Amino acid sequence: MMIFDCRNRLSLQLLSLSLAGCLTVISFCLFQPRSEAATTVPLRIVYNGHLLSSNGSPVTTAHTVRFSFWSSADSQSSDITGAGDVNTSAATYQGWTEVHTVTPDSNGYFTVNLGSVTALPDIRSFSPAVLQSLFLQVEVKASASANTAYEVMDVNSADTAVDRSPVASVPFSLNADYLDQREIGTGSGNIPILGPGNVFNTATIPGGTNSGKFIIDFDNTESGDITLQFGGTLSKTLSYSQANSYFRFNDSVYINGNLTVTGLINGINLASLSSSTDTHLKVSSGAGLSVSIAAGGYRVAGATTQFAGSGSVTVRNNATNYLFFTGTGLVVSSAGFPGSGSGSHLRLAEVVTSGGNVTIVRDRRVLQSDDREKDTDIVIQPGYEGVAYRPDGTNNVGRLVLNYDSTNRRNYYQWASTPASLQDYDLVVPIRIPEGFLQWESPALILNYRTDSADNTLNKIDVSVFDTAGNAVTLTGTSTGLASSSWASTSLSFSGTPTWTVGQDAIVVIRAFSKSNSATHVGALELSSRIVVP
Repeated sequence: MMIFDCRNRLSLQLLSLSLAGCLTVISFCLFQPRSEAATTVPLRIVYNGHLLSSNGSPVTTAHTVRFSFWSSADSQSSDITGAGDVNTSAATYQGWTEVHTVTPDSNGYFTVNLGSVTALPDIRSFSPAVLQSLFLQVEVKASASANTAYEVMDVNSADTAVDRSPVASVPFSLNADYLDQREIGTGSGNIPILGPGNVFNTATIPGGTNSGKFIIDFDNTESGDITLQFGGTLSKTLSYSQANSYFRFNDSVYINGNLTVTGLINGINLASLSSSTDTHLKVSSGAGLSVSIAAGGYRVAGATTQFAGSGSVTVRNNATNYLFFTGTGLVVSSAGFPGSGSGSHLRLAEVVTSGGNVTIVRDRRVLQSDDREKDTDIVIQPGYEGVAYRPDGTNNVGRLVLNYDSTNRRNYYQWASTPASLQDYDLVVPIRIPEGFLQWESPALILNYRTDSADNTLNKIDVSVFDTAGNAVTLTGTSTGLASSSWASTSLSFSGTPTWTVGQDAIVVIRAFSKSNSATHVGALELSSRIVVP
């Protein structure tokens, strides 16, 4: 029984029967979902109170009632601030308080809806320990009084440690911990829940399925590709294209076993290649460090040869072996396939070995080819066609002549200078972009050069390139400070996104430096590109 000052001294009493009924409703409502799922349960708590004076007569004047949630039955002085407000920093405060002003009826009864002023807390925000020890504190004061006049309605005046009402469960609310008698969890018969990102926790996904079929797009509503994806960032997919009626992998496929194909591969019907005289020289794994090559015909450098086949072609261990035919027969090399300038050859396969066994056979045959593209190499000898000789305006004292090296049988430009500081001169060479140009090869440019001294402080060469739009091209390779006392070359590739317009000129600028009677020699310029032959 709590006393407060409202003109005369009154005592307020909450009938135990009304309080117990109220708490029963509280327990039921708290354990209802509050967010995504629709619910028919009102998110309010009906609280019925009975206010009596100390002599038992009903109180019918306006009073203010404050409700709050706590995790302790014992009300401490530190739970209220000096101004009479709820101390929201108190250790046992559970984040909800609400104030109502009521005028009881002639019998002292009043009713309020908890949650109508301040939304009730989401039950999911409470820990299990708090849920099992949750208490409602009720305080009352005369409406006109200051907050310091609030008095706690002590539910058990005989026990100083029990001041608040426990939030308990009514019988049917005990089943709120279950859904149709099912518990949330990962065990047999449990209900799994969605985790972060709205996906199932992997612990709830079984290692297999008892069904003989797993169907994607079971309702047949997908009109485009039907895709199975592996990894979020990895993003490797197996998809079926309904528009093209085929499966598609977005990365390489390795098959550890036999592959049977009843259709075409790159337009070739493998069933038609089963004769002993025409198998397109298929390579397969043999025993240990050997492979088998089927019989078949091959054509190299205009001559056709029938290969009898072999079941025991030896390959090198712990290496990648390159198998190819030349005009003299089968070659097995660990150095790679021949380059474009090494003569005619027919590639068969790459065979990878490890631990005394063949582990991978990669087919490198060309079953279909398009020979319209070809590599072109252009060699421009000094003096360069269309070359311009250009001083840059400073330190250009010297002599530029066209000379001949009879020992190495080559023409070259010679830039010589006598001053003690480096003098330079430019050779500006136009390069016409040919018809059918596709791209520059790598390397795209090779410059041959020689200097009197290997010391590039005495003599050197710098190279720069400008595309057909006049922009400087980023060069990969050594393009500055070139010096060598014997004939050497530098190989340069073009990177970035230069403009190469067919029929227009790109520019190669070769700047020669020398001083103190030294000389710089500029030799042949080689260019490699890929073009389409009409």
